[in-house]
Parts: sequence; structure tokens; C-alpha cells
Amino acid sequence: MEKFPENSKIGLEVHLQVNAGKLFCSCESEGKDAGASFTRVLHSSSGESGSSDISTIYEESRNKTFRYLVSTNSCLVESDEEPPHRINEVALATALRLAISFSSDILERVVVMRKVVIDGSNTSGFQRTSLVSLGGEVSRGRYRSKISTICLEEDACRKIEENGNRITYSLDRLGLPLIEISTEPDLKDAEGAIEIAREIGERLLVTGLLRKGADSIRQDVNFSMGHGRVEIKGVSKLTAISAILENEVSRQKNLEEAVNIWKSRGGPENVSFVVNNAILNGTNSRMIIKAVENGKDILLSRLRNGRGLLKSGEFRIGREIADALKQIGINGILHYDELPAYGITREEKERIIEFLDLGEHDSFLVLLEEQENLEKAQDVINRRIEKILSGDFSETRAAMEDNTTRFMRPLSGSSRMYPETDIRVIEVTPEMIEEARKDVPIPLDELVSQISSEYGISGQDASTLIWNGSLGIFKKMAARGDPKMICRILVQKIPEIERKREIRIPMEHVEELIDFCLSRSYGRYSVERAIDLLSEGMSPSDIESGNFLEPLSESEITDLLDSINDKKNISAISRKMVEITKRPVDNSLIARAIEKLSRK
Repeated sequence: MEKFPENSKIGLEVHLQVNAGKLFCSCESEGKDAGASFTRVLHSSSGESGSSDISTIYEESRNKTFRYLVSTNSCLVESDEEPPHRINEVALATALRLAISFSSDILERVVVMRKVVIDGSNTSGFQRTSLVSLGGEVSRGRYRSKISTICLEEDACRKIEENGNRITYSLDRLGLPLIEISTEPDLKDAEGAIEIAREIGERLLVTGLLRKGADSIRQDVNFSMGHGRVEIKGVSKLTAISAILENEVSRQKNLEEAVNIWKSRGGPENVSFVVNNAILNGTNSRMIIKAVENGKDILLSRLRNGRGLLKSGEFRIGREIADALKQIGINGILHYDELPAYGITREEKERIIEFLDLGEHDSFLVLLEEQENLEKAQDVINRRIEKILSGDFSETRAAMEDNTTRFMRPLSGSSRMYPETDIRVIEVTPEMIEEARKDVPIPLDELVSQISSEYGISGQDASTLIWNGSLGIFKKMAARGDPKMICRILVQKIPEIERKREIRIPMEHVEELIDFCLSRSYGRYSVERAIDLLSEGMSPSDIESGNFLEPLSESEITDLLDSINDKKNISAISRKMVEITKRPVDNSLIARAIEKLSRK
């Protein structure tokens, strides 16, 4: 395990999706592909200060085209063909509740800003975001972290695929309310980061408004150890934070050591490619052959004093260069340390060494790319090497599935922010704050204990109700009677059917049918029968009007027993009676009827 340096600083940006419809229109939270699409090319614009942000300039230089898949929960607002509507009041109230929960100072006015984002994740070229509160603190166990800001913003598009310079996004996630809680960089290890991120996520969870889904909680992790701030984007699993940070510590230590070696040798010179398409004539390398067939040129450059630093042991500067090139659509790069390989022989490698007149510590780069992209590639590589040699490793990196990170873009600054002119400034009134105080989220363990004690259910069941988003409907229905029965339906029956049939049962239909049964004093078996019929595709109105839920009386059960020979297996008898009558049956009544018959 990689030890964290004493000067390590870790901060978090936890993004929480609120299940309350879209933030600036009336579209629902969930949707599917609507079978239509449109294409956009985005350009950088200046922020409020009049200057353009380095990250947006960088994104524009990538020359990407973006295709957007229209979803059933998107409208003209998402496609940027209509101004935004009023802000979602439920989402804003939820942000206020969280701010109060963490003792954060709520602003008197909420101003919606535009944050320039031209990586295609927003159709408009900007993301709407608003600052709700400043300061506060979050704690869990022995860990404490100060809160910097709490913001309410719209979520970005969901990336579907990336193919060369064309990226496809779906609009189903664009515009979902996203609460971003940022902490100060005052954590020292991964365990603290995990615990603080978990506490923040659980506070929204207990409100019952956390959207279900794998990406409902996402963490960006800010890390530094003396070489500038690295922002690691898109950490979707808390358990991955530790491995990602350990790998980042290792990466920066190895970069630092490689830089020291490089400088001790005299450092590099600017990379300058020359074209030599004949140098690998007769090669058996499929990579080279295919590249040439596709019109690529073989570009060669000396890398002064870089031998053994691009890919040797723990040194991986070659990957740093390759990641930067990938961002501008260039993938075909080879270097001294990894050859012979890819079908390139030792003799062919020696040919390159001789052509470039390499010294003892010199390395080389081989780029398979059109000559017209030569200058762009040189510029990216030279800037990347210069950045690394400066000892300033600050940048935005993407979290990968193997818990490593990859270069995305330079760090963003304040230059990409400017006011949203289509939405009025929102005054946060004393009445809004007072209303938010009525239902401030408490720590999860406290809520579990509270629910378990109040309704007489186990702590495990109480926790499950909270995690699966059923606490709201449970409390509403439990107020009308039989909390244990309702808990059983929500915690066991519905999840079991959903897993078995691979479907999602609408909770509003569940609530309607439970209410119907309770109003008629129907018990557990009637509710379970209602859920079964619902899962088979029947509508609540058809179920309620068809006399499907009135349980069989004891006399009806006794009459039916006359036609059943085997009276030993009560479960089998119950299934048979439901099959015959299409109505629920209480197994205890079957047992009692059988006992009475046996006495005769």
C-alpha cells in the first residue's frame, strides 16, 4: 500500500442527483431513447472577466463533433432551443435542507450562473450552476472536514460512445438537479475521504430524494502532495477512492524521480518530427503496415536524455505523452523503451537509432499520423513535457475502471463563469428557510434507530427502506395501519419480483393499491396479490374494479377444500385456490378449515 506523504491534502466535490424532475423544465427524472438526434459543434466563449478559460480553449482545440440522442424526458430546454423555466422548487428546498444540516451559511439570494463547458456534455456550451451556501462542517467518526460551498446545478449529458472526433451523448440525464457539496482540502488520507463522502451521500439519502441509479452519487477528488492540485473526475464508487489515491501518489512520486534523472542528464530539447516513410520498408509489423495503408506517415523525433524514462520499471512518462495526444485524436505513438515490440524488430529499432543519431541517454518517438497533424502533435508533446519538467502536475484527470487516472484537460479557473440572463435572481426568504428547517436530514444511523423504534421493525429493514427509497411511502402507509406488513411488502416482496422478472414496479401504483387494501381492511395476502397482478401488467384501476383483492372467507375456503384431495400441503392448496378464484387467500384460514374438517 502506497504511503501518503505528510503534506498530502485531499478535498472532495460530492455530486448528488435529486429525484425531483429536471432542474429548469417540467420533464421527469427518468426517460428512454426517443429515436431522434441532432448534432452540434461547440466553441469557447469568454467569461464574466472577459477572458477565456484555459480548459475551454483546450477543449475547443480538440475539434470534436457532438451527436445528441433525444430522450422521452427531454424537451426544447435540453436541446437549447428554449429558455430555461423557473428553478425546480423541490430541488432548491433540498439544497437548503442539506445546507442547514451541515451548518452552512445560506445566501440571501441565489444567482444562477453559466459555467462554460464545451466538452459536449452540455448542448448549450455551458452548465447552469448556482451557489446556495458557504462554509459549514461535515463529520463522521474521527474525521472532520470543513465545507467550502454547496451549489445547485444541472447535471450533464450521459456519454454513450466516443469514436474518433465524434462523441455521442444522451439527453436523459441532462438537466437533472445536482447538489454539489465541496469540502476544503483538509483530509490527509483515503479513509477520511471515503468516510466524509459517505456521510455527505447519506444525508441526501435520508431525505428520500436521492435518485436511484449507478451514477446518482459521483465524487471528484482533489489531491495534492506538493506538485499542484490534481482534480480526479468521476469516481463513482467510494471503495475506489483509496486505490485511486494510492495510484496517484505512486504516479507523482515516479514522475518526480524521473524528472530529477532527466534534469541531471541535461534535460530534453524540443521534440521536432521528421517524415521518413521508408525507414521501416519491408517490416512485418501489422501496426506499421496498417497505418501506412490508411494514409498515415511515419514521423520520427529524438527525445534528448529521455532513455529509460518513458516506460521502464515504474517510470511511465510515455503514457503521460500518449494520454495528451489521445485528447486531440492521435493514438499511434511508439517510443524507444517499448521496442522491439508490435512486430518491430531489434534491427528496425537500430535503424531508427542510427537515423536520429541518438546519444547514450537519448530516446526517440515514433508517431503514426498524417503529416498535416505534425505541428499540432509536436506542440502537444512539447507542452506536456514542459509541464512535467516544471514539477507542477496540476491538471484534471479522469478516474478509470482499473483505478488509475488519465489526463483530461488543464484545470479550470474562474474565467469560464458569467451570469445566466434568462433566470431571475432567486430571493431566499425566511419562510423558505423555516420550511426547510422542518425536515432537516439527520445522520443515517440516527434515522435507522428512530424508524426502527417508532414502527417496531428491525434496524436492517429500516436501513433497507431508506436505501431503496421507500421510506416516504412506508411512513405514509404505516400511518394508516400495519407497519410490519407494509415493510415486508416494500423490503421483500417488491424487490423479489423486480429481480425475478427484471422489471420496475411504479411506486405510485404500489401506494395506490396499498391504500385501497388498507381502506377495506384487507391484509397482507391481498396486498401481495395486488403486487403480483401489478407485475403481470394489470393497471391499478383494473385490479381494484375486478374483485381480485377481496380475500376468501373461511366458508369459501371450506367449500373449495371439498374439491381438493391432498390436504397436507397448505402452500399447494393456497396456490390452487388462487388459481381457481383469482383472489387472495390467508393460509392460516386454510389450516383452521382443515382442522375443523378433521374433527368431523
